[in-house]
Amino acid sequence: MDLRQLKYFLKVVEFSSFRAAAESLNISQPALGAQVRKLEEELEVQLLTRHSRGAEATDAGRRLEEHARALLERSELALRDVRRFSGTPGGIVKIGVTPSIGRALAPELLEFCADRHPDIEVNLTQGFSHELDRALLSSRLDMSFSTSEINDEKYESLPLLLQKTYLVGTPDALSGLETPLPLHALQDLPLAMDARDEQRTHFLQDLAVRQGVRLRNVRSPIHSMSIRRETVLSGSCSTIVPYALFAQEISQGLFRALEIDEPSLHKVLNLNTRTVETMMPAENVIRQLVVELVDKHIAQGDYGWTIP
Repeated sequence: MDLRQLKYFLKVVEFSSFRAAAESLNISQPALGAQVRKLEEELEVQLLTRHSRGAEATDAGRRLEEHARALLERSELALRDVRRFSGTPGGIVKIGVTPSIGRALAPELLEFCADRHPDIEVNLTQGFSHELDRALLSSRLDMSFSTSEINDEKYESLPLLLQKTYLVGTPDALSGLETPLPLHALQDLPLAMDARDEQRTHFLQDLAVRQGVRLRNVRSPIHSMSIRRETVLSGSCSTIVPYALFAQEISQGLFRALEIDEPSLHKVLNLNTRTVETMMPAENVIRQLVVELVDKHIAQGDYGWTIP
């Protein structure tokens, strides 16, 4: 039994599918199946139940899953601990970015890293805070931008910026409205919200209820940023987002942004990472680079970002 076999096994359990697991691992499905069968033969127990819809862990498989995750975590920790003594920072750093950071900061981060630290490869994954938190805690990411704060023996949060919330729409759609915009001004506006942004959507709805405001015209939830952008661009709806998400369209005059006069909607955006003591050198370098870029944009007054 080796760590690669355990990693393969856990991917099948995660996806409940040999096909999806093989695609995620970038190996062939027969090769993946052979490694899992070899693991089962060595342990002399069936770990997975195969069926037409995929695969599920048996009782023995679920028990192995617990041990396998612990073993791989310890292995990763040992690797990181030893690599801290290496010379030039290098390797792959996997970062989770929110949609607004993906548009406002990610291209610049990639360019700066390539220029200053060519031995470091940055891999970016986009998602919302709750999705990125799960990926970080399951070791699928090395660091993530998130409105959630994580501080324990393994992880820590670095507050980067205060991210204000805006009503964004075409100039015609927002005609007659002025900033700062009270919450009750939203109640009759057609709004297009992203169904995946659970934290922002639920918080906004709960806040409206507490203040006696009824958001009467929230359209069917959208599961795509590009579709939401086109919907807002059509003038049929506005949306509620951080300024940075549509900063380019705002600067081009396609959209107008009105700050919502509700401080509880403004969120601190953190960079969640492993503790500094357990970081690999490359991760520490990227962490410092992120801080440098964010501080620069705050000083320039970009994106409505302020010091948290």
